[in-house]
Amino acid sequence: MITSISPTSTPAGGPAFTLTVNGSGFAAGAAVQWNGSALVTNIVSANQVTATVPANLLVFAGIAQIAVASGGVTSNIVNFPVTPQIASLNPSSATAGGSAFTLTVNGGGFAPGSVVQWNGTALATSVISPTQVQAPVLANLIANPGTVQVTVLSNTLTSNIVTFSVVTGPNITSIAPSTATAGGPAFTLTVNGSGFQSGATVQWNAIQLTTSFVSGTRLTASVPANLIASSGTAQITARSGGVTSNAVTFTVAAAPVISAIAPNTATAGGPAFTLTVNGSALTSDSVVDWNGAALSTRFISATQLTASVPARLIAAAGTVQVTVVSGG
Repeated sequence: MITSISPTSTPAGGPAFTLTVNGSGFAAGAAVQWNGSALVTNIVSANQVTATVPANLLVFAGIAQIAVASGGVTSNIVNFPVTPQIASLNPSSATAGGSAFTLTVNGGGFAPGSVVQWNGTALATSVISPTQVQAPVLANLIANPGTVQVTVLSNTLTSNIVTFSVVTGPNITSIAPSTATAGGPAFTLTVNGSGFQSGATVQWNAIQLTTSFVSGTRLTASVPANLIASSGTAQITARSGGVTSNAVTFTVAAAPVISAIAPNTATAGGPAFTLTVNGSALTSDSVVDWNGAALSTRFISATQLTASVPARLIAAAGTVQVTVVSGG
Protein backbone atom coordinates (compact mmCIF):
# COMPACT_ATOMS: atom_id res chain seq x y z
CA MET A 1 0.00 0.00 0.00
CA ILE A 2 1.27 3.52 -0.88
CA THR A 3 0.74 6.24 1.71
CA SER A 4 2.82 9.04 0.15
CA ILE A 5 5.29 9.86 -2.59
CA SER A 6 8.04 12.46 -2.81
CA PRO A 7 8.16 14.63 -4.79
CA THR A 8 4.44 14.86 -5.49
CA SER A 9 4.86 16.47 -8.92
CA THR A 10 7.54 17.72 -11.33
CA PRO A 11 7.73 20.17 -14.22
CA ALA A 12 7.75 18.64 -17.68
CA GLY A 13 10.98 18.79 -19.62
CA GLY A 14 13.13 18.42 -16.54
CA PRO A 15 15.96 15.96 -15.86
CA ALA A 16 15.72 12.45 -14.47
CA PHE A 17 15.00 12.29 -10.74
CA THR A 18 14.53 9.84 -7.87
CA LEU A 19 10.97 9.13 -6.74
CA THR A 20 10.53 8.01 -3.13
CA VAL A 21 7.47 5.89 -2.36
CA ASN A 22 6.39 5.37 1.25
CA GLY A 23 3.89 2.78 2.44
CA SER A 24 3.85 -0.82 3.62
CA GLY A 25 4.15 -4.37 2.38
CA PHE A 26 7.06 -3.77 0.04
CA ALA A 27 8.74 -7.16 -0.33
CA ALA A 28 11.97 -8.11 -2.05
CA GLY A 29 11.59 -7.66 -5.80
CA ALA A 30 8.95 -4.94 -5.47
CA ALA A 31 8.87 -2.57 -8.43
CA VAL A 32 7.54 0.95 -8.75
CA GLN A 33 5.29 1.32 -11.80
CA TRP A 34 4.85 4.43 -13.93
CA ASN A 35 1.63 4.12 -15.89
CA GLY A 36 1.93 0.37 -15.58
CA SER A 37 5.59 0.15 -16.66
CA ALA A 38 8.18 -0.92 -14.11
CA LEU A 39 10.92 1.52 -13.12
CA VAL A 40 14.38 0.60 -11.86
CA THR A 41 13.60 0.24 -8.15
CA ASN A 42 15.63 0.14 -4.98
CA ILE A 43 14.14 -1.53 -1.87
CA VAL A 44 14.97 0.61 1.14
CA SER A 45 12.70 -1.23 3.58
CA ALA A 46 9.29 -2.86 3.77
CA ASN A 47 7.94 0.69 4.15
CA GLN A 48 9.93 2.52 1.48
CA VAL A 49 11.18 2.07 -2.05
CA THR A 50 12.88 4.49 -4.45
CA ALA A 51 12.84 4.51 -8.22
CA THR A 52 14.64 6.40 -10.98
CA VAL A 53 12.30 8.30 -13.30
CA PRO A 54 14.15 8.89 -16.61
CA ALA A 55 13.87 12.21 -18.47
CA ASN A 56 12.14 10.65 -21.47
CA LEU A 57 9.04 10.08 -19.30
CA LEU A 58 8.87 13.82 -18.62
CA VAL A 59 8.74 15.10 -22.20
CA PHE A 60 4.99 15.75 -22.19
CA ALA A 61 2.73 17.10 -19.48
CA GLY A 62 0.19 14.73 -18.00
CA ILE A 63 -0.78 12.75 -14.94
CA ALA A 64 1.20 9.59 -14.34
CA GLN A 65 -0.24 6.77 -12.26
CA ILE A 66 2.19 5.52 -9.62
CA ALA A 67 1.78 2.04 -8.15
CA VAL A 68 4.01 -0.62 -6.56
CA ALA A 69 3.89 -4.26 -7.65
CA SER A 70 5.05 -6.59 -4.90
CA GLY A 71 4.62 -10.33 -4.58
CA GLY A 72 2.25 -10.45 -7.53
CA VAL A 73 -0.01 -7.81 -6.00
CA THR A 74 -0.33 -4.21 -7.18
CA SER A 75 -0.87 -1.43 -4.68
CA ASN A 76 -3.27 1.44 -4.80
CA ILE A 77 -2.62 4.15 -7.41
CA VAL A 78 -1.34 7.66 -6.62
CA ASN A 79 -1.51 10.33 -9.29
CA PHE A 80 1.72 12.16 -10.11
CA PRO A 81 1.32 15.39 -12.19
CA VAL A 82 3.98 16.25 -14.75
CA THR A 83 3.12 19.90 -15.24
CA PRO A 84 3.72 22.00 -18.36
CA GLN A 85 6.29 24.71 -17.81
CA ILE A 86 6.79 28.16 -19.40
CA ALA A 87 10.37 29.38 -19.43
CA SER A 88 10.01 32.52 -21.56
CA LEU A 89 7.76 34.54 -23.88
CA ASN A 90 8.76 36.20 -27.13
CA PRO A 91 7.86 38.99 -27.23
CA SER A 92 7.31 39.60 -23.53
CA SER A 93 5.63 42.97 -24.04
CA ALA A 94 3.67 44.99 -26.61
CA THR A 95 2.51 48.58 -27.00
CA ALA A 96 -1.12 49.37 -26.28
CA GLY A 97 -2.93 50.05 -29.53
CA GLY A 98 -0.41 48.08 -31.55
CA SER A 99 -1.09 45.53 -34.26
CA ALA A 100 -1.66 41.78 -33.96
CA PHE A 101 1.40 39.59 -33.51
CA THR A 102 2.49 36.00 -32.94
CA LEU A 103 3.40 35.02 -29.39
CA THR A 104 6.05 32.32 -28.99
CA VAL A 105 6.01 30.40 -25.72
CA ASN A 106 9.14 28.45 -24.79
CA GLY A 107 9.24 25.84 -22.05
CA GLY A 108 8.52 22.15 -21.75
CA GLY A 109 5.84 19.49 -21.71
CA PHE A 110 3.74 20.86 -24.56
CA ALA A 111 1.78 17.85 -25.80
CA PRO A 112 -0.21 17.79 -29.04
CA GLY A 113 -3.36 19.84 -28.49
CA SER A 114 -1.74 22.20 -25.99
CA VAL A 115 -3.41 25.60 -25.78
CA VAL A 116 -1.97 29.01 -24.89
CA GLN A 117 -4.24 30.93 -22.54
CA TRP A 118 -4.42 34.74 -22.39
CA ASN A 119 -5.89 35.70 -19.03
CA GLY A 120 -7.61 32.31 -19.09
CA THR A 121 -8.96 32.68 -22.62
CA ALA A 122 -7.74 30.08 -25.10
CA LEU A 123 -5.82 31.31 -28.16
CA ALA A 124 -5.53 29.46 -31.45
CA THR A 125 -2.32 27.52 -30.80
CA SER A 126 0.23 25.72 -32.93
CA VAL A 127 2.42 23.15 -31.19
CA ILE A 128 5.88 23.49 -32.73
CA SER A 129 7.61 20.98 -30.43
CA PRO A 130 7.37 19.73 -26.84
CA THR A 131 9.35 22.84 -25.87
CA GLN A 132 7.61 25.50 -27.99
CA VAL A 133 4.11 26.64 -28.93
CA GLN A 134 2.92 29.70 -30.85
CA ALA A 135 -0.33 31.62 -30.82
CA PRO A 136 -1.62 34.72 -32.65
CA VAL A 137 -2.56 37.62 -30.36
CA LEU A 138 -5.22 39.82 -31.95
CA ALA A 139 -5.00 43.61 -31.79
CA ASN A 140 -8.11 43.92 -29.59
CA LEU A 141 -6.30 42.00 -26.83
CA ILE A 142 -3.64 44.72 -26.52
CA ALA A 143 -5.88 47.75 -27.02
CA ASN A 144 -5.24 49.02 -23.47
CA PRO A 145 -2.14 49.09 -21.24
CA GLY A 146 -1.91 46.56 -18.41
CA THR A 147 -0.59 43.08 -17.61
CA VAL A 148 -1.72 39.71 -18.90
CA GLN A 149 -1.33 36.26 -17.35
CA VAL A 150 -0.11 33.77 -19.93
CA THR A 151 -0.39 30.03 -19.26
CA VAL A 152 -0.38 26.84 -21.31
CA LEU A 153 -2.98 24.10 -20.86
CA SER A 154 -1.58 20.69 -21.78
CA ASN A 155 -3.24 17.34 -21.07
CA THR A 156 -5.68 19.01 -18.62
CA LEU A 157 -2.79 20.55 -16.63
CA THR A 158 -2.06 24.26 -16.46
CA SER A 159 1.48 25.60 -16.49
CA ASN A 160 3.04 28.24 -14.30
CA ILE A 161 1.95 31.84 -14.95
CA VAL A 162 4.19 34.26 -16.85
CA THR A 163 3.27 37.94 -17.04
CA PHE A 164 3.01 39.72 -20.40
CA SER A 165 3.12 43.54 -20.29
CA VAL A 166 1.01 45.82 -22.49
CA VAL A 167 2.80 49.13 -22.14
CA THR A 168 1.54 52.65 -22.75
CA GLY A 169 2.03 53.91 -26.30
CA PRO A 170 4.51 56.65 -27.21
CA ASN A 171 3.67 60.26 -26.30
CA ILE A 172 5.67 63.38 -27.13
CA THR A 173 5.69 66.18 -24.57
CA SER A 174 8.37 68.45 -26.09
CA ILE A 175 11.04 68.73 -28.77
CA ALA A 176 14.31 70.68 -28.78
CA PRO A 177 14.92 72.69 -30.76
CA SER A 178 11.37 73.43 -31.90
CA THR A 179 12.41 75.81 -34.67
CA ALA A 180 15.16 76.20 -37.27
CA THR A 181 15.94 78.70 -39.98
CA ALA A 182 15.36 77.76 -43.60
CA GLY A 183 18.66 77.01 -45.32
CA GLY A 184 20.37 76.19 -42.03
CA PRO A 185 22.69 73.21 -41.39
CA ALA A 186 21.78 69.68 -40.29
CA PHE A 187 21.11 69.32 -36.57
CA THR A 188 20.14 66.85 -33.84
CA LEU A 189 16.52 66.88 -32.69
CA THR A 190 15.76 65.77 -29.12
CA VAL A 191 12.30 64.31 -28.53
CA ASN A 192 11.06 64.08 -24.93
CA GLY A 193 8.01 62.13 -23.80
CA SER A 194 7.09 58.66 -22.58
CA GLY A 195 6.44 55.14 -23.81
CA PHE A 196 9.54 54.94 -26.01
CA GLN A 197 10.90 51.42 -26.44
CA SER A 198 14.20 50.30 -27.91
CA GLY A 199 13.87 50.53 -31.68
CA ALA A 200 11.54 53.53 -31.56
CA THR A 201 11.93 56.01 -34.42
CA VAL A 202 11.30 59.73 -34.88
CA GLN A 203 9.36 60.75 -37.97
CA TRP A 204 9.46 64.07 -39.83
CA ASN A 205 6.24 64.48 -41.82
CA ALA A 206 6.06 60.64 -41.77
CA ILE A 207 9.66 60.38 -43.03
CA GLN A 208 11.66 58.15 -40.71
CA LEU A 209 14.78 59.83 -39.33
CA THR A 210 17.94 58.10 -38.13
CA THR A 211 17.09 57.73 -34.45
CA SER A 212 18.99 56.93 -31.26
CA PHE A 213 17.15 55.45 -28.28
CA VAL A 214 18.29 57.27 -25.14
CA SER A 215 15.67 56.10 -22.66
CA GLY A 216 11.98 55.39 -22.29
CA THR A 217 11.45 59.16 -22.11
CA ARG A 218 13.93 60.47 -24.69
CA LEU A 219 14.93 59.93 -28.31
CA THR A 220 17.36 61.86 -30.52
CA ALA A 221 17.25 62.05 -34.29
CA SER A 222 19.41 63.48 -37.06
CA VAL A 223 17.65 66.07 -39.23
CA PRO A 224 19.48 66.57 -42.55
CA ALA A 225 19.79 70.04 -44.04
CA ASN A 226 17.59 69.22 -47.04
CA LEU A 227 14.56 68.92 -44.75
CA ILE A 228 14.88 72.54 -43.65
CA ALA A 229 15.82 74.04 -47.01
CA SER A 230 12.52 75.94 -47.21
CA SER A 231 10.37 77.69 -44.61
CA GLY A 232 7.24 75.96 -43.34
CA THR A 233 6.18 73.53 -40.65
CA ALA A 234 6.82 69.82 -40.08
CA GLN A 235 4.87 67.33 -37.99
CA ILE A 236 7.11 65.42 -35.58
CA THR A 237 5.92 62.02 -34.35
CA ALA A 238 7.51 58.99 -32.67
CA ARG A 239 6.72 55.41 -33.61
CA SER A 240 7.27 52.66 -31.05
CA GLY A 241 5.96 49.11 -30.89
CA GLY A 242 3.94 49.64 -34.05
CA VAL A 243 2.13 52.67 -32.55
CA THR A 244 2.51 56.30 -33.64
CA SER A 245 2.49 59.09 -31.05
CA ASN A 246 0.79 62.46 -31.07
CA ALA A 247 2.22 65.04 -33.47
CA VAL A 248 4.21 68.13 -32.41
CA THR A 249 4.79 71.01 -34.82
CA PHE A 250 8.33 72.03 -35.78
CA THR A 251 8.67 75.44 -37.43
CA VAL A 252 11.17 76.14 -40.19
CA ALA A 253 11.38 79.93 -40.16
CA ALA A 254 12.22 81.99 -43.20
CA ALA A 255 15.87 82.95 -43.59
CA PRO A 256 16.77 86.52 -42.54
CA VAL A 257 16.56 89.22 -45.21
CA ILE A 258 18.15 92.69 -45.07
CA SER A 259 16.15 95.42 -46.80
CA ALA A 260 18.15 98.45 -45.67
CA ILE A 261 20.91 99.64 -43.35
CA ALA A 262 21.34 103.03 -41.75
CA PRO A 263 23.70 104.63 -42.10
CA ASN A 264 24.98 103.02 -45.26
CA THR A 265 28.19 105.06 -45.41
CA ALA A 266 30.80 106.33 -42.97
CA THR A 267 33.96 108.44 -43.23
CA ALA A 268 37.29 106.63 -42.91
CA GLY A 269 38.85 107.46 -39.57
CA GLY A 270 35.49 108.44 -38.09
CA PRO A 271 34.18 107.48 -34.62
CA ALA A 272 32.33 104.34 -33.58
CA PHE A 273 28.63 104.33 -34.42
CA THR A 274 25.44 102.28 -34.19
CA LEU A 275 24.30 100.51 -37.35
CA THR A 276 20.57 99.91 -37.78
CA VAL A 277 19.64 96.87 -39.88
CA ASN A 278 16.09 96.66 -41.23
CA GLY A 279 14.66 93.52 -42.83
CA SER A 280 12.52 90.48 -42.12
CA ALA A 281 12.65 87.10 -40.34
CA LEU A 282 15.03 88.52 -37.75
CA THR A 283 15.14 86.60 -34.46
CA SER A 284 16.45 87.08 -30.94
CA ASP A 285 19.56 85.07 -31.81
CA SER A 286 20.31 87.05 -35.00
CA VAL A 287 23.80 88.51 -35.26
CA VAL A 288 24.99 91.27 -37.61
CA ASP A 289 28.23 90.34 -39.37
CA TRP A 290 30.76 92.91 -40.71
CA ASN A 291 32.73 91.22 -43.48
CA GLY A 292 31.93 87.92 -41.75
CA ALA A 293 32.95 89.07 -38.25
CA ALA A 294 30.18 89.21 -35.65
CA LEU A 295 29.25 92.56 -34.19
CA SER A 296 27.70 93.17 -30.78
CA THR A 297 24.03 92.99 -31.78
CA ARG A 298 20.77 94.04 -30.16
CA PHE A 299 17.43 92.53 -31.21
CA ILE A 300 14.76 95.21 -31.60
CA SER A 301 12.06 93.28 -33.47
CA ALA A 302 11.53 90.74 -36.23
CA THR A 303 12.20 93.59 -38.66
CA GLN A 304 15.06 95.48 -36.99
CA LEU A 305 18.44 94.93 -35.34
CA THR A 306 21.10 97.36 -34.15
CA ALA A 307 24.82 96.68 -33.97
CA SER A 308 27.84 98.50 -32.55
CA VAL A 309 30.55 99.28 -35.14
CA PRO A 310 33.86 100.16 -33.43
CA ALA A 311 36.06 102.89 -34.90
CA ARG A 312 38.84 100.46 -35.87
CA LEU A 313 36.55 98.84 -38.46
CA ILE A 314 36.26 102.13 -40.40
CA ALA A 315 39.86 103.27 -40.06
CA ALA A 316 40.51 102.87 -43.80
CA ALA A 317 38.40 103.60 -46.89
CA GLY A 318 36.74 100.66 -48.66
CA THR A 319 33.53 98.67 -48.85
CA VAL A 320 32.06 96.26 -46.32
CA GLN A 321 29.67 93.30 -46.68
CA VAL A 322 26.97 93.48 -44.01
CA THR A 323 24.98 90.27 -43.39
CA VAL A 324 22.78 88.77 -40.69
CA VAL A 325 23.25 85.26 -39.35
CA SER A 326 20.14 83.70 -37.78
CA GLY A 327 19.59 80.07 -36.94
CA GLY A 328 22.70 79.12 -38.84
